[in-house]
Amino acid sequence: MTNKDIRTVWYFGLEPLKARYTYQLSKEWMPATFAPYEKAEKLKFIDVPGEFDLDQQIKVGAVLDAVGRGKFAMSQCSNFLDMLNLDLVKDDDVLFLQDYWHPGIESILYALDLYGIRVKIYAMLHAQSVDEYDFTWPMRNWMRGFELGLDKRMTGIFVGSTIHRDQLRAAGFEAPIHVVSLPLHKQLTEAKLPGYQKNEWTKKPVVVYSSRLDKEKNPFFMMQVAEEFLNQNENWEWHVTTSGKSFKSMLPGVIEAMNELADRQPRFKLLSNLTKEEYYTELADAKIQFNSSLQDYVSWTVLESTTFGCDVIFPDFRSFPEFVPADKLYKPFNLQSALYVLNQNRTSNRTGIYYNYPDLADLGRRMEAYIIANDVTQEINVWHESAYCTHLLNTQGIHE
Repeated sequence: MTNKDIRTVWYFGLEPLKARYTYQLSKEWMPATFAPYEKAEKLKFIDVPGEFDLDQQIKVGAVLDAVGRGKFAMSQCSNFLDMLNLDLVKDDDVLFLQDYWHPGIESILYALDLYGIRVKIYAMLHAQSVDEYDFTWPMRNWMRGFELGLDKRMTGIFVGSTIHRDQLRAAGFEAPIHVVSLPLHKQLTEAKLPGYQKNEWTKKPVVVYSSRLDKEKNPFFMMQVAEEFLNQNENWEWHVTTSGKSFKSMLPGVIEAMNELADRQPRFKLLSNLTKEEYYTELADAKIQFNSSLQDYVSWTVLESTTFGCDVIFPDFRSFPEFVPADKLYKPFNLQSALYVLNQNRTSNRTGIYYNYPDLADLGRRMEAYIIANDVTQEINVWHESAYCTHLLNTQGIHE
């Protein structure tokens, strides 16, 4: 087989912000996911470059920078069009978008149609306008048409949770939708904290909160819970973390309220500008990860925190009941319920609490490459079909 016969996966990663998960995902985890297929000469993986300043910060925006997202995505599209113009793109190649919202993708579809080249297109869909709690919901009047138009060209869509798949179906999406959790690379994540052993690491009486501070994460409720919990538990601390140089939010007043709480309650600590190694150490030290989100479809925080032995306390809402045990869920928006569940779980002396979320996320990540490499159209769901997915991987002869 010659290189010309091998299908190319043209990977459109997210801008590699070190303050977000996107650097690891796009520059480490996904390239490693496709490496075994390259080694077996079943695929060729090309990371489509985009123009990006490694020191870039989010100026305006919730997940990624409002201007930076468009500039990065469109520069990737421009670079891909150059490759198309050089006749480097061929029938049966794959375009893999790490985010369904990819400005400029219409220019590629337009050019491919004129060239007569038929490619397969996959994308990870993180939320979009089907979610009334997502920041794109107010844009739905103009955005939904774009989303459904792109759906007509999709070979497959990857989502984190079953409820999200169902929302997309209700909104009119027709492409195959695979429920794969979020594509965490467990081994590479653990390697960021050498020497960590779940059963030997001493946990401290700390609750850690590491979600964004935007509206859909419900940060004002988190602060209510934190203040009352610390008043009830004098030997505990509550740590709010970010890898950004400073805390940011699109929600008016939240940063000021958080600083005021930190001023009057010294055990409510704000930790910013953390490296990944420092953040993972924080998770390894903490006993509990607290989440108050209205919107997460799974959550990077739950995957990373349970990788490092945190217990988790989450709202009984949206995607969380699909995988979080009932005794770890509190009634959403209910202060007393959140405090009750926190206090019920804080007395545990267990270290290295084991959840299988990181393993299922790792399985989902590997299934993405399997689906792309083998043209799988039958929808899979790693939360409910993990044994079947593992069987598929074990029988393909590709090992990491």
